[in-house]
Amino acid sequence: MVLAVVGISMNKYLLTLRKKAQGLTLIELLVTIAIIVILALVGVPSYETFMAKERFAIATNELYNSYRFARNEALKTSRSMTLDAKEVGGVTDWANGWQVTNSSGAMLFESKKPHQSVTVSGAVVTVTGMGSANSVSFTITGDDKCNELLVLSSGQSQLREVTCP
Repeated sequence: MVLAVVGISMNKYLLTLRKKAQGLTLIELLVTIAIIVILALVGVPSYETFMAKERFAIATNELYNSYRFARNEALKTSRSMTLDAKEVGGVTDWANGWQVTNSSGAMLFESKKPHQSVTVSGAVVTVTGMGSANSVSFTITGDDKCNELLVLSSGQSQLREVTCP
């Protein structure tokens, strides 16, 4: 009999809980929506800034690594390598990306097109089989930051941050 009484009171308790947990009040819903809106207003500008910096870093690193790849391949094969802008639709421009080709014209590496918020300017670099190169300066410009990739005649390269024009 005690078990039956405990069972009945337990059922009443569960029914009471179920009735209380059927939904949210209007105030609870409005508070939740207000918190979500505030977090979105704070987060979206930070995310956009983060993405702009990442796009700039990706283009800078890809250009630098492309030159390093061209130099390493030239030293490894003792053949000259060229880093130049890609041609798309008859237009050769760094905005289309860049490529590394060997002395016979075979493409060894092709970059992706940099994001439209990033501009790259420079000249064709030819690395000899001994590792030396023609001196070139590349400028990579983002929304609020500029980098310069210097290729020295010895073949060495320097990547540095510069003030934007």
